[in-house]
Amino acid sequence: MVAVTMLTALTTPLGGCAIGMPVPKVPAEAVAADDVVVLVLTRVVIDSAQRSEFDRQNSRVMASMAEQPGLLGYAARKQLFGNQGWTMSVWENDDARAAFVRSTTHREAIARSLPALQAVELKRLEVPRKDLPADWDAVLRLLADPQGRRSYWE
Repeated sequence: MVAVTMLTALTTPLGGCAIGMPVPKVPAEAVAADDVVVLVLTRVVIDSAQRSEFDRQNSRVMASMAEQPGLLGYAARKQLFGNQGWTMSVWENDDARAAFVRSTTHREAIARSLPALQAVELKRLEVPRKDLPADWDAVLRLLADPQGRRSYWE
């Protein structure tokens, strides 16, 4: 019992360790500072027994991102020893975002990842480019605010 308690005490902080891509900096030549862009934030909770399939599908989607018309930037982050992941994408407009959601790669990835998903939170915001979050702490604060957040399965 003591060994289990010590192991839990040692590994619990590791659940908070995360690794991710830097938050995208949208270049000034892409859109003016006051131009409104579409910011999409997600948080997922993944069944650890099915994490490998989720990671495989996430990699497919990430590999397709550079080819998406209207995409201004994207990033992903995941817990190293936990079961959460986050994404952020910035779009010129909602039509570009919607086209990505309807893309074959995205639709297939969602269908194949569904069994691994325990919870999904999604937030779509329209913000001036100059007000985009500067780092993951700012992204997580935006996601923590329940206003405009949609939650599934949790």
